Amino acid sequence: MWFSLFFSMAGFQIQMTVRGILVYDITSDAFITGIVSAGFAPSLLLFSMFGGVLGEKFEKRKLIQIAQGSNLLTSIFISILLFTNQLHWSHLLIVSITQGAGFALQVPARQALIPDLVGKKLVTNAIGLNALIMGITMMIAPAIGGYTYEYFGAKNSYIIVSFLMIIGLSLLYFIPKFPPKITSNKISTLNGVINGFKYLKTNKVVRIIWIHAVVLALCTGPFRMLVPVFAKDVYLSSPGEVGNLMAAGGIGGILASILIANLTSESKRGIIMITIGIITGFGLLIIATINWFIIGIIGMIILGFSETGRWSLGQALMIENADEEYRARVISLLMMSWGLMPLTMLPMGWAFGYFGAEITTLFTAIITLLFAVSSIFWARELNNTK
Repeated sequence: MWFSLFFSMAGFQIQMTVRGILVYDITSDAFITGIVSAGFAPSLLLFSMFGGVLGEKFEKRKLIQIAQGSNLLTSIFISILLFTNQLHWSHLLIVSITQGAGFALQVPARQALIPDLVGKKLVTNAIGLNALIMGITMMIAPAIGGYTYEYFGAKNSYIIVSFLMIIGLSLLYFIPKFPPKITSNKISTLNGVINGFKYLKTNKVVRIIWIHAVVLALCTGPFRMLVPVFAKDVYLSSPGEVGNLMAAGGIGGILASILIANLTSESKRGIIMITIGIITGFGLLIIATINWFIIGIIGMIILGFSETGRWSLGQALMIENADEEYRARVISLLMMSWGLMPLTMLPMGWAFGYFGAEITTLFTAIITLLFAVSSIFWARELNNTK
């Protein structure tokens, strides 16, 4: 599963980079670029809780295969449109929407499968290793995508994406099957979704982690999606340099994953998660106030570190503090933070064009810092969470 994640995420990260550059090249419009980049969010929000319930009612490996197979088909679809010169930015939006539904289906199943593979005591370490793969792909793949786009064009970039996704899908067949955790199918999928929200209301620790993750994702996630716009407008970057900026986030992700993978059940992981949230705000702040490309690289390393750290710790703590039958659903709740992203992505995309990238990012950094610091007080229960 680890190697499958590597190849599938490498393909996805290359595609994300190429798509962002391609849309902005086609339209020269930051708002449309933001719409396409956040296109996955509505479908992810709509299907995330259903994905969690399905991940508990059906065989998880099969769900992951279906989702990764759909990603492969969309990559081939865009390749065909590029080779026939029929591509319109709306096609990329459709693919983004489709991928959101695919992630809503596969991520809860994938993460809920981890305790079955390694045991509950090693969940944090295993999630840290998954984060390591994410960090490596975030570091390497965007650079590959940026330079492939610059020197060989979007067509060859999508060929690479399709090839990597084929390898990732093939490796899934070596994962053993595990029976679903819910033994009774009398509960409908819709009632399972409703029960998931009720569980969020009754489990205070899980609820605090969810609020912390959602708000910070709404603050920082849109900026990560608009990096191609920021880089071109502020740094006057080439596609290769855009790839370098996005790859810098991968370096931070690797550093965070090494930290998370080495934490034990005795570590003060709740305090670490709060601290990482504050670091997030500082990363945005230096990007917004010091307009040098090298500072942008450093800022993206910080953002990559904090994003991976928050996501990994949030998953681990939610899985460990949730009852077994709710594991996939609490991961779905965490994924909703990305599904809610249009609430800030669309205003930020508009503000990039109206006020400028620097002013918009500075405002976002201030909001992020204020919220992250305030969590020291309203999320006190995390101080005792190991």
